[in-house]
Amino acid sequence: MKACEPLRLSRSLLEALSREASASKHEVVGFLLGVGCRALVAFPMENVASSSVEFLANPLDVVAAHNLAEALGLELIALYHSHPFGPAAPSPKDVEGMKWWPMTWLIVSAQGARAWRLAEGKAAEVPIELVA
Repeated sequence: MKACEPLRLSRSLLEALSREASASKHEVVGFLLGVGCRALVAFPMENVASSSVEFLANPLDVVAAHNLAEALGLELIALYHSHPFGPAAPSPKDVEGMKWWPMTWLIVSAQGARAWRLAEGKAAEVPIELVA
């Protein structure tokens, strides 16, 4: 896994992620599948933590995402999740999670979406490029 910079996705995909996030009082979580740093498909996963301040992706969904990406010839290029009641910035728990999932993290909140990666133990913002 690698951090994508910039993270490229369509406006319609970003809007779909925002709708998914705003429809839940709990954090939503999933992977973005694509090629290079271009996200093409969102793969939502169950948040078994059922929490508004943290997520724990269902391990079976993680396996299914890997299998789907392989079947479609895509890669897991980013992890996305929401902050229902906070900013689109990583929490200390998110920064810890980035050590386990060293890839770009897209955080969606009511204030918008921002992408992040781990750099020297700290969260560094990654540009988002909206593409057609």
